[in-house]
Amino acid sequence: MHEQYSHHFEKKMVSINAGEYYVSDSKEIISTLLGSCVAICLHDAEKGIAGMNHFMLPGRVLVGSYTLSNSDKYGINAIDTLLNTMEKRGALRKNITAKIFGGGSVMECMKDSTMKIPFDNVSHAFMLLEMEDIPIVQSDTGGHFTRKVYMDVKSGKVFLKKSTSVVDIQKVVTAEIQHRITLPV
Repeated sequence: MHEQYSHHFEKKMVSINAGEYYVSDSKEIISTLLGSCVAICLHDAEKGIAGMNHFMLPGRVLVGSYTLSNSDKYGINAIDTLLNTMEKRGALRKNITAKIFGGGSVMECMKDSTMKIPFDNVSHAFMLLEMEDIPIVQSDTGGHFTRKVYMDVKSGKVFLKKSTSVVDIQKVVTAEIQHRITLPV
């Protein structure tokens, strides 16, 4: 996680990476950069609480446990962690709406092993939010580009910047590969 002042938005901006999440009730921006990963943005307009996660892989439901790991790099954990943290801050589940972004097929150099990851991440996000009865009010998923996502905490508005730049895609691919290596299983 990285904090800085955004001159563009004229407020503090917190940037999250793969396997991270952030919840706030302050006047700030939450941002992330996505390739095949997915970010879920949740907002309780009544309480002015918002949160965003950034997950890399869907995760698996196994007999007797939810996943192989409790890492938030897995969607199945990341969504649960985000919802629970928002509720601890005072958000009410009945007021929460969701926006889903990401799942771009940007890792062309690894086609065989990763072609299904973006699709699985997106499908998983939609399925888990449906199971949690959280309405999805906006989504922008798939395609062959990266996405920079900016969420205004107070309003819940999301600003999206897409790119097919080779430099931007390589930056995301390198970051995703590095995070896969460093995050716990």
